Order: sequence, then C-alpha cells, then structure tokens
Amino acid sequence: MNFSMREELSCPICLQLFLDPVVLPCGHNYCQICIFKIIENNDKKLQCPECRVEFEGAQSLQKNFKLGSIINGFIASNSDPDRSPPPPAMMDKELTEIPGDQSSEKETGKECNVHRSPLVYFCSTDMTLLCSKCFMEGRHQNHDLLTFSVAEGEMRRALEVRSKVVSNRLQMTNFLVERVKEEQGLSETVGDKLVNKAVTTVDVMAELIDGYRERLHKLLDDEQTQRKNTWQSGVGGLEEQQQLLVDALESANDALSLTESCSFINKFLSIEERLRTAATVTIACNIPAKAPLNTKQMQEGLRTDAFRAEMSRLADFLCILFNPLELTFNPSTTHPNLQLSADQRTVKYIDVKQTYADHKERFTSAPQVMCHEGFSNGEHVWVVEVGPESMWSLGVCYKSIPRRGDHSRLGHNSVSWRLQWKSGKLTVCKSSSNVVLREMKVQPVKIEVALDYEGGTLIFHSIKGQREHLYTFKVAFKETVYPAFSIHSTTPQSWITLQCGL
Repeated sequence: MNFSMREELSCPICLQLFLDPVVLPCGHNYCQICIFKIIENNDKKLQCPECRVEFEGAQSLQKNFKLGSIINGFIASNSDPDRSPPPPAMMDKELTEIPGDQSSEKETGKECNVHRSPLVYFCSTDMTLLCSKCFMEGRHQNHDLLTFSVAEGEMRRALEVRSKVVSNRLQMTNFLVERVKEEQGLSETVGDKLVNKAVTTVDVMAELIDGYRERLHKLLDDEQTQRKNTWQSGVGGLEEQQQLLVDALESANDALSLTESCSFINKFLSIEERLRTAATVTIACNIPAKAPLNTKQMQEGLRTDAFRAEMSRLADFLCILFNPLELTFNPSTTHPNLQLSADQRTVKYIDVKQTYADHKERFTSAPQVMCHEGFSNGEHVWVVEVGPESMWSLGVCYKSIPRRGDHSRLGHNSVSWRLQWKSGKLTVCKSSSNVVLREMKVQPVKIEVALDYEGGTLIFHSIKGQREHLYTFKVAFKETVYPAFSIHSTTPQSWITLQCGL
C-alpha cells in the first residue's frame, strides 16, 4: 500500500517524492527544481514531459500546496528514512531506483546501461532510451524528450498508419501477381494452339524438308523460351516484392501485439527502417504482351524462295494458319461519307456524301462499315493498317447492330465491342461504357486483331515496330460476329486498309 502511494507521490523526472511540488497548466506535477532544470536547459518551446502540452515558462507554474501537505503527512507516517524526499542538494547526486526485481530489469533491457537506473524517457532527437540520471546530466539538453506513454502513443499511431499502407500495398501486389499468372496462362494457351498446328503441318512435310522442320522447331523453341523467361521475370519480381511486404507486415503486427512499452519501443526501433522501405518501395508490374508467337519472325523464317517453289501448297497453308483471313468491306453497310477502293480492302473518309443505293444494312448516322465475312466459331486473326493522321475505331459486332442513331456507334450498344484512337487517347467501349486506356503521343498504325470465338476473347496488338498488347475483351459470344470499322477524322490521311498477308 505504501509503495503504491509512494509511486503516486513521486516526481516523474527524478522518481523521488515530490519536493516543493508545482503544477503545470496541463495539470501534471513535478518537483520545482526538476521542472526549473528543464526550463533552464531548453531554448526552444517548453512542453510538459508527460503530455507535451506547451507552457509559457516559470511564470505559468503554481505551487501545489495541497500535494505538498499530503507528502509531508506521508513522510511523517513512514519511519523509513529512504522514503523521505531528497533535499535540493541531493538533486545532482545519484538517484535511487524504483524498488523491484532488479535482475528481471537487466534481463529485459529495462534499465540504463550506463547508470543501471530504470529507463523512463525517450529522446526522439537521438532515438534513444534514457533514465532520469541521463536527463539530469544534461547530455540531451535541448532535445525533444518524451515520457514512455507519450512516445509509445506516437509510435503506435505511426506504426498503425504504416501498417495500413503496407497492408494496402500487399493487397495490390497480391492482385497483380494473380493477374500476371492468369494472363500468362491465357497467353500460353493461345500460343500452344498455334504451335501445335504449326508442328502438325511441318510433320507432313518432314520427308521432303527435314532441314526446314529443324529450322522451324528452333524458331518455335526460341519463341517459347523467350515468352517463358519474360513471364517468369515478371512474376518473379512481383513475388519478391510480395515477400518483402509480407515480412514487413508480419513484423509490424508482432510489434503492435506487444503491450509492454519498452519492449514495444525496442521492437519499433529494430523494424522501423525495414517498414519505411516496404511502405515506399515502388510496385512495378511489367506484364508482357500476350502475343502467342512472333509471327513476323516466323514468316521471315518460313517464306523462302526455295520453300515457295517446292512446297507452295503447304507454305500457303502455314500462311493461312498464322494469318488466315483475307477480309473485304461490305459495300451495303458503307456510310455515305465513306468510300471503298476497287478491291474493297481500303476505306477512306470523304467530305461529299456518296449517292449509295438505299439498303437496310447501311449505316446512316455513324461513319462505319462492316466486313462481308463473319465468324461463329474458331480462331481468326486479321491485320489492319490505318492512315498516319486518322482517328478511328475498330472491333466486331453482331449483324443486329442498329444502323442509325447514337446507339448505332460501335461500342455504344450491347452487340458491339471496339478499340478507338481519337484526340490522342486510346479507349475501349462496350455497352456504352467508355474507358480511357492511355494517352499516346504516337498512334498505332498497324493493328492485329485476334478472335477466339469459343474462348471468348478479342485481343488487340499494335504490330508496327515493337509488338505491344493494347487490350483484351472477354466476351461470351452468342451470334455471328463481323469485323467493323469507323473513321472519325476528315484529313486526306483518314483511311483504313485490310491487310491480305503478314
């Protein structure tokens, strides 16, 4: 009981019974000489050592006569001389420690290594723990000193904020890892289908062109190895970041579970730098293009003069395998401001409307055109080249797409899907939901469109120069789909051409 009372009547600075106690405006009490020493050694703003509320100086202090009377009564009722308050002359002498199990304090690191006194302060300037003797010696003069309770409160708040940041970043990384793995699987599936078809074709030619078959396998192996290495690099980098964030979050959670102040602070100091690194690390996700094969490189390896001469039929089959379509525009669907070439492979915008015959399939509002060819199954690839100064849309639609009105525009109804380049922005649209993908200084001028009807994907790649994945629609197709196009600009270079080969 007396020990508990003594703690209540002890100065938080010197840990002795209050001597001439004074009260700060915030309500906390200290020995007069202890608080005066803080005032003398501090040339910055004055703060209460416990709650950090600012006070103006000695003039704002008031003697706590009632507390002084209580202390005098306590001293009178206890004959133990060690319990008497120290006189002013004793303030610079060695201070007694808080009664308790000293061996336990040494084991847990709760006492000062220099003075073997209990640790009671945290210096945020030096990031160290102090005892009252360290403070009285003036080694931390003009430093920002906090009591354990204040330091713990601030550190816990900081740790909780950083833990939330790390947790959010971990969730983002988990999502990206799953996304990369999912798209890797999709890309490899599409690529494997083309590889299998190519190998089957070459096996038919084996007796006549063994050398050609070896060359083809080498090209396929190189392509597959490159794709595999690219995916593994992307996933590996993300998984390293993932593990960094997991470790940081586990360390933070371990620290937050500690209830003892000194142990928590020591734990915080040991993990703070790692947490700062985890909270600021850049999450990089380099998702490679989902190109199944580098068809341009394949075509260069396959289309040789000797091969065309000796195996023209099989060479044509391989050409169809990698680029099976030779599309043509349907004149009956052409908007009056669009003009088709004689071979029906190029469409361009003209200012003067053409006097086309009326037709129920003709677009009359949006400057659009569809192809003759439609697809209700299988995998198909076609390539489109656009004018360097044109703005355009391209995609697919069902035959039931409206032919007039705002809802006849590609993507602005439930029966069409489109990619658009307009005013420096690349966008996609379906069911009137328009999404900006990115702003681009240089527009794509050669686009490959890959349709997998049963697989439910419509994939766009830019293939002029470096191959670049632009977007993938995932759709459960229910009707025959037709390639469809629109021109939004009126310059002389506003045209679209359907390529007949790679």
